Amino acid sequence: MSLFFIYLIQVNIALSLFYLLYAIVLKRDTFLRLRRLFFLSVIVFSLLYPFFTIPGLSDIWTSRSSDFQETTATVIIGEPGMAMVVEGEAVAPVAIPWEKILSLFYIAVTLAFLLRFVFQLLSIYGIWTKSEKQIISGIPVYQLKSNITPFSFFSLIFIHTEKHSETELSQILLHEQTHVRQWHSIDIMLVELLYLFSWWNPFVWLLKREMAMNLEYLADNGVLREGIDSREYQYHLLRLTYHETAVQIVNNFNVSQLKQRIMMMNKAKTPALQLVKYVLVVPIFFLFVMANSMYAAENGDKSMAGNNLPEPPPQKKGEAEELFIVAESQPEFPGGETAMMKFLADNIRYPVIAQENGIQGRVVCDFTIMKDGSISNVNILQGVDPALDAEVKRLISSMPKWKPGNQRGNVVNVRGVFPVVFRLQWDNPEDDPLTSEEKSNLFKSDLLDDLKEVEGMMILEEVVVVGYGMAEQK
Repeated sequence: MSLFFIYLIQVNIALSLFYLLYAIVLKRDTFLRLRRLFFLSVIVFSLLYPFFTIPGLSDIWTSRSSDFQETTATVIIGEPGMAMVVEGEAVAPVAIPWEKILSLFYIAVTLAFLLRFVFQLLSIYGIWTKSEKQIISGIPVYQLKSNITPFSFFSLIFIHTEKHSETELSQILLHEQTHVRQWHSIDIMLVELLYLFSWWNPFVWLLKREMAMNLEYLADNGVLREGIDSREYQYHLLRLTYHETAVQIVNNFNVSQLKQRIMMMNKAKTPALQLVKYVLVVPIFFLFVMANSMYAAENGDKSMAGNNLPEPPPQKKGEAEELFIVAESQPEFPGGETAMMKFLADNIRYPVIAQENGIQGRVVCDFTIMKDGSISNVNILQGVDPALDAEVKRLISSMPKWKPGNQRGNVVNVRGVFPVVFRLQWDNPEDDPLTSEEKSNLFKSDLLDDLKEVEGMMILEEVVVVGYGMAEQK
């Protein structure tokens, strides 16, 4: 899974839990300004916390978790002729690239919402260019040409003055001035941009609705603070119920949840003692950062906080792209060779279709570690079967970024080779259909022998994946 989608999931997990906290604990109070601060804080925090960890916690978590981690492979490093043996797991081959399909679907829907957002901005611009500016009670407003509900967008106030009495205009101006003075459009734009990328999360939909509603509560409160009779103001809102709204990204004077607005206006003030509820947010912030620290410790470059390999120096102007087979300083896997062995052991699988059909052999794959540490140009030099070949390519392609190779002080692209042996074993040796000589020929690789003759060439430690043969294949 790409780093962006991992980040997106982290953000939406936080947003969902914060919304649940709001719905269960905070929704029924009257601390409207504090509620607005809560909404803005949790959005900003959710967007930023994946980039941060608690210093030292990653090391503590890594050392402790390793004591309890189930061992699925025997790793032998640095002894000639020895290899890493991974007890094979029966994993069905992925016939349909669901991740790619879902990614394309997500991009398509996001682009559709982005176009809708741009259209709404253009609609506001169109209304503004067609509206005549007037001064009412010393306040600049723009005269709407059609029977649209009054609204504001940042410092702009739009009203169809001819459709309202002088008293109504006064109340509308008080309402919209509150939106303008408190910069409510910032909240609307922030949650709309969040919604563009998190449209699939129902909690973001609910959060967006509650934020808009709270802004209306604040504006209503601003009107009543000026001494306007609440009953008269509520009747005025009822008369505006059937007016058409402009677009969704503005502060409309009338919104559909009128009942909740009237209930909030008539609600008794919440005792100040209940302000302590909002302190709950602080330990939750800490817990999310702590969880992200643990995730970064376990996943390295698959987290935003762990993706901190040093950037390679900029390529010199005019320098030709070159692929090195041997470099003065070879690329390094993040965490070293031990970490690489662990990554391979945790991620390599013996496809079940190959086990069922008695397919085994040695796959030799080459790849390029680019200047930015990413893996590219993954190719099968010696294949056995499409399922086994695809598994090796998948494994190499899923590697995190390496520390790139270096030649004469410059980062360079370096070629690497990765051999994998897929070998079947039987509980009863008599069920094995191959003789010792056939096995020897099956796992022989002249190509790999030739590559090993190239002094200094980067060849990863060979991995042996042991699967289990089916007795009926005899």
